[in-house]
Amino acid sequence: MTPIYFPYYAADIKKSKPLGVLTLNQFYRSISAPKRSIQDIYKRISKAEIDGDMGLKATLKTQLYSFTPAVTIKGRRRYADITSFTGLLPLDFDHLPSRDYAKQFKYFLFETYPFLHAVWLSASGAGVRALASIPSAHDIDDFKSYFNALDRLEMGQYVGFDRATQNPVLPLFLSYDSAILTRDSPTTWTDQYTPITSPPLIQYKYDDNAPRVEKIISRLINRIIDNGHPQLRAAAFSLGGYVGAGHISQPDANVMIEKLIHSNAYLSQKPAVYVRTAKEMIAKGMGSPLYL
Repeated sequence: MTPIYFPYYAADIKKSKPLGVLTLNQFYRSISAPKRSIQDIYKRISKAEIDGDMGLKATLKTQLYSFTPAVTIKGRRRYADITSFTGLLPLDFDHLPSRDYAKQFKYFLFETYPFLHAVWLSASGAGVRALASIPSAHDIDDFKSYFNALDRLEMGQYVGFDRATQNPVLPLFLSYDSAILTRDSPTTWTDQYTPITSPPLIQYKYDDNAPRVEKIISRLINRIIDNGHPQLRAAAFSLGGYVGAGHISQPDANVMIEKLIHSNAYLSQKPAVYVRTAKEMIAKGMGSPLYL
């Protein structure tokens, strides 16, 4: 079997350029036998989960290496810099009912689905991570079609399933599980599903300033590397102002902001939350027209 390589990144999540690449077997070893200093971080993450301190847990996770198993990258961790798809699709089941449940669920997944390369516990021990084998995707939409089929036909039925991993550049943080389950020759998940979308409604033709608006909002979103909510709210409110001024339609503004959120390394970690916030602020901003 040809080795699979994918990038790894520095502990600082703001540093979105890969440090290098590693093989799948090297990735397994980093999970099953990390350095003692890394093990200490896992203990603190586990305690933060038990204490319900999600802020501390999130901070501690930024001290761990991260990976993008689904893609190879040339440049930064973003859609535009994807060079190829690896044939791996990460799966995430988070905030499970208990640690015992997570351990049992790990074995259930591995025994039930032969297309899984590996299954292991999350850094906190209260979640489960997995890598599925899929054909090497042609592009983002092709990759998401395999994810959507897995969601619709199998994984979406389970407690804790996180749909964020449909984003192939979403960072996967290092975990510690000395009992990681792996197989050398998994089968391949080949089902695909693309949600049917309704044809767009004919919209009133706005003026020709939409490209200028997109450049302005893109600059604001691309600056976001942390503290996402206040910056996103301000950018989306301004975008709503441009809608109110007739420079761009509200549907086009919604599509624009969603695309920018998914392409931003920080915001794409919780896209559903940020998209909802952005659309609310666009609607509010429409009441305060902003003219170019």
